[in-house]
Amino acid sequence: MNISYQNIAHFAKTKLLVGVVAALGLVSCTADPNSPGVEYMPDMYRATGYEAYLKKYDIDSTDFFERNLKKLGYDQAGDSVKGAIESEVAALYNVFKSGLITRKPVEGTIAEGKIPFPIEKGDRSKAKAIKMPIPYTETSLVEGKAYYEIFCVHCHGPKGQGKGSLIQKELFLKPPAYSAGDTKNLSAGEIYYTIFYGKGMMGSHASQIVEEKRWKIVQYVQTLQGNKVEDLRDAKVNSSVELEAVDAELPDSTQAK
Repeated sequence: MNISYQNIAHFAKTKLLVGVVAALGLVSCTADPNSPGVEYMPDMYRATGYEAYLKKYDIDSTDFFERNLKKLGYDQAGDSVKGAIESEVAALYNVFKSGLITRKPVEGTIAEGKIPFPIEKGDRSKAKAIKMPIPYTETSLVEGKAYYEIFCVHCHGPKGQGKGSLIQKELFLKPPAYSAGDTKNLSAGEIYYTIFYGKGMMGSHASQIVEEKRWKIVQYVQTLQGNKVEDLRDAKVNSSVELEAVDAELPDSTQAK
């Protein structure tokens, strides 16, 4: 068999090509089977956003600045080392010197629209002392009905009989009717307490409905209990939540002022 020089050269090139491809394949192998080794625009799925109140300092950055404090011109004595590291890392990550991404609210302050409920979860009986803080008006009742139909009707039903769409599909247990049994006698404060903390399979709606809207829902629920609007209007309405009956039992920080 005669083997030409061209055949030998072609065979050698083929082997070389196979060897190069194999070598590249081995080099491109990684320890993570889910990583392709190449990322296109990684910021699209590896976001730089941080969780609130998260400390962004990491070991690598801290170690780096600790090794280079002299170059940065800081005295390496006592607490100044820690302060220098915090200052430099904060500047690098654009966070506060404490290392937190966002500052915590000043102790004792109340965020706008986040009025705390002065009764702790589990003290449902104390909610009876809470009086309706807003007047019963035609507007408040109309708005209360609108909010009820957004947040409540899917379980409690349009007439408060526990015949909402989710209940009819048997996705949840039927809640009691507002106009029957113990539910009929719930006070405004107890209804508000239920909206704020939830009860049974009903979760808290405090984060979804602001305080004023909760009270308007309470007003509408009271009409579903069978109360006449005239009677509700004649009832004592306080300009602010009254808790005289429970103030003495509440911590100083939560007592109504």
